[in-house]
Amino acid sequence: MTDTRFGDGNDAIAWAAQDAGVNYIAHYPGSPVNRVINVLEEQELEQKYIINHALNEHIAALSVMGASLCGARSLLIMKHVGLNIAADPLNYSAVTQIKGGMVIVIGTDPGARTSTGEEDVHWYAPQFNLPLLEPTGVQGIYHFVQQAFDISEQIRLPVLIFVPGRLAYQSSLVTRSQTRSNMPLQEFSFQKDPDNLINVGKRAVNNHREHILRLQKFQENSIDRFSTHFNTLASFGVVTRGASYSICYEVINSLGLNDNIHLLNIELTYPLNINSVINFAQNKQKIIIIEDQDGFLETMIKREAFGLINCAVHGKDHFPVWGELSDTLIRDFFIREFNQVIEAISNENSLDIKINCPERPGSFCEGCPHRSSFYGIDKALNDIRQQQGKHSPASIGIIGGDIGCSSLPPHRTDWLLCMNAGIGMSQGIAHLLPEQNLVSTGGEGSLFHGGLIALQSAVENTINLTHIIFDNRSVAMTGHQDSPTSSDKVDLEKLLQAIGVDHIFIVGAFKSSHVTHAIKEAQKIQGVKVIWVQGDCALQPNKEALRRFKERKLFIHNELCDNCSLCFDTLQCPAIIKTVQDTLEIDLHRCRRCTACLDVCPNNAIEVDDCHEE
Repeated sequence: MTDTRFGDGNDAIAWAAQDAGVNYIAHYPGSPVNRVINVLEEQELEQKYIINHALNEHIAALSVMGASLCGARSLLIMKHVGLNIAADPLNYSAVTQIKGGMVIVIGTDPGARTSTGEEDVHWYAPQFNLPLLEPTGVQGIYHFVQQAFDISEQIRLPVLIFVPGRLAYQSSLVTRSQTRSNMPLQEFSFQKDPDNLINVGKRAVNNHREHILRLQKFQENSIDRFSTHFNTLASFGVVTRGASYSICYEVINSLGLNDNIHLLNIELTYPLNINSVINFAQNKQKIIIIEDQDGFLETMIKREAFGLINCAVHGKDHFPVWGELSDTLIRDFFIREFNQVIEAISNENSLDIKINCPERPGSFCEGCPHRSSFYGIDKALNDIRQQQGKHSPASIGIIGGDIGCSSLPPHRTDWLLCMNAGIGMSQGIAHLLPEQNLVSTGGEGSLFHGGLIALQSAVENTINLTHIIFDNRSVAMTGHQDSPTSSDKVDLEKLLQAIGVDHIFIVGAFKSSHVTHAIKEAQKIQGVKVIWVQGDCALQPNKEALRRFKERKLFIHNELCDNCSLCFDTLQCPAIIKTVQDTLEIDLHRCRRCTACLDVCPNNAIEVDDCHEE
């Protein structure tokens, strides 16, 4: 029985897992695959699978391995940078001979559209020695995820599937068909298998050998994991993978080059069945490999086909290794290569889609607790600098930055790298420069991801460090997943005390003066200090926040305002706007009534009208 419905790549991943009878799902939220878990949650009780909202990718990977060893079909979901965190257990996953199908879906991000940076994680496939499938469309995502469970059980290896943002957010009709129902929990069991699971010494070497032999056998039997298009007799060949296939296909069509080009799309990127490429190259004079990022497929082909292909093979000598491949880049390449042919072809169907789209950087939402928190941090560091003397090197305020909502423009921190880089790098600076005017920052999501052990390390090393936890009770950047503080199952203050943090300041995010005061007091104390800044995400309002929005109004009295513009230029609240008369007013359609502006205003020019005063 089939069912056709409209959805995007995230929907396709979730639907395929459901229709394949998935039993266990673990994830750490990350764009562009952050919405998969939301789709799966909608039928969690009905389909009786278990979801583990893991606190980092390392934990998620290990839990999925455990479920698979019990015979459960298991799904692991994360974004590309999360693969770095999960790399340690996944290096071992292949040698354990899993039992239930284990599928690892990675959302990649060429062009860094939803990430702080881009990184080509294809190189993990040969490091792990795991099969890697790359779909070319939304329906392909559905089919590959479904098939991956079967492949995994056949070869007893986890299977990787890479889904770039271009496909994760693309929408189309998806035809569903259930291939297997969920197995009941009582049918699962764990069997002791020391030869397989205790991977040390000689056992590790033997298991690695068996793993490679299984992968080679799979490679030999996967001759049909590719597709060819257009003119098989053409002397010019194009090789693609993943999202680059659909762009190339459309560009070749629109330029009328169907007769001039033979296109090969590789679906099984690793292990590469080189015979399909060798056969494709038989009558070619030139082959161009078109793929995003580093040129992984080009490297594999040139390595495996060395001395076996006679024609010229090109790739990254024509296309950049950074950013996302665009229609324009690929179109310009084909126009240069086939200029005379294109001039002779009618251009009635050619497309002119050059659009100058300005970059739209993100920003804090109205009522975001991070906005007023950073205002308080900046003021504290500036006040301390004034007190110490502007020319003192130690007085220069340094803010260690973490990724998440707190990393949005205007980028108040001094670096933005990976999760927990705020507290991690700050330790190195603070260890060398204990008198440096420095604070590290990070959200509560990052704290439980890996920052807690970093904080404990700072305690153990007696580093003089002030760390600020932005607790908005939500992993907001990736879709508002619950954090441990939003469930109220964890007493964070007691947890911090348990790891040796003796100085804890608890302040409200919307009182920037309180944040400033806490930082100044913390800087007087030696050792590790934590400032726990509490303020709920504006997009996850609690009952009190909803009441305030409904019943509270804020006004600016221009006769009291001296145009200092602290609320407009420094706090930068989007709900405070300038009128044509160059006065300030509050747009009540956008204002979240957080009252952060009241704490900032030095002239008491902002009034709160609230029939239920706190």
